[in-house]
Amino acid sequence: MQNSKTTGICLTCHRHTALTKHHLIPKKRHKKKVHDESMLNEVIFICRQCHDGIHDFYDERTLAVCFNTLEKLLDDEALKKHFLWVSKCKKGLK
Repeated sequence: MQNSKTTGICLTCHRHTALTKHHLIPKKRHKKKVHDESMLNEVIFICRQCHDGIHDFYDERTLAVCFNTLEKLLDDEALKKHFLWVSKCKKGLK
C-alpha cells in the first residue's frame, strides 16, 4: 500500500474503502528526536474518516507520546466511539 488511492480494510473501523497512511509518530514530531528512529516510519493504513477523527481528537504531541501504536489508538474510549460511528457509515466500496 503506497498512497491514498489504495483500497482495503480500515484497521480502525473495519470498512472496505479507500485508505490513507497514518504515521503513528506524526511527521511534525520527527525532528524532535524524542523517539527511536525506527519508530518514525511506523504507519498504519486507515480510512479518511478515521484518520481525520484521530487528528481532531488529539494534537501531534499527544499522538506521538500516548497513541503511537494501533493498540493504543484502539483502546482509547473517545476514539472507540468515533471508530464505531464511522463503521456504521455508508461503505466507500463494495
